[in-house]
Amino acid sequence: MRFTLKKTIVYVIGLSLLGVTVTLIQQTNLGMSSWDAFYRNLYDGIPLDYRYLNPIVAAVITPVAYLLQKKKFTVWVLFPIAISYFIGAVIDGLLLVVPFVGDAHWSLNVLYLVLAIPICAFGLNLCVWCGYPLPALDELCYGIGVLMKSTYGKGKLVGELLALVLAVGSGLFFDFWDVHFNIGITTLVFAFAIGPVIDLFKKPVGRALEAIAS
Repeated sequence: MRFTLKKTIVYVIGLSLLGVTVTLIQQTNLGMSSWDAFYRNLYDGIPLDYRYLNPIVAAVITPVAYLLQKKKFTVWVLFPIAISYFIGAVIDGLLLVVPFVGDAHWSLNVLYLVLAIPICAFGLNLCVWCGYPLPALDELCYGIGVLMKSTYGKGKLVGELLALVLAVGSGLFFDFWDVHFNIGITTLVFAFAIGPVIDLFKKPVGRALEAIAS
């Protein structure tokens, strides 16, 4: 892993785009992605700001992700926890300025969702290209892909389905029946779309970044 200024800038942009994704999804009435629904249930049920919630969950998930990838446990195992704090802070800030469209026309809600999927896929591909540690959730999904001897996108699909189970379980625990455990149309659309879109964006994003870096 070689740190450069260009890679670091690209990496920070990628992480920020992940925060944009979560914010867009949360500001609709279409439900959330599986992981976001799980996080939202914890956010509302504990409650705890994302800047603190993200690192706590990351501290649990990251060791599992390393085991799946057969990575050695070094000081870098702490890095996903730190960047989870950064993403959480981005989400907390954006929730204050990105308009909530849950009460608006359905087309605006769909627009937010349609924008969120490619933004997320683009951001994740930026992070992967840098070769730096991924956010904890995505380290886990990447690890699932490695375990399956498949692509990151396929691992993301399985990870989203796993998160759906966690979202239902946490929703039941906190008795969030009134909001349907924060699960909705987005949960299924995002779960099945994000993996293929990540794989679709991989080559063009990689070629563009290599051209910029050269």
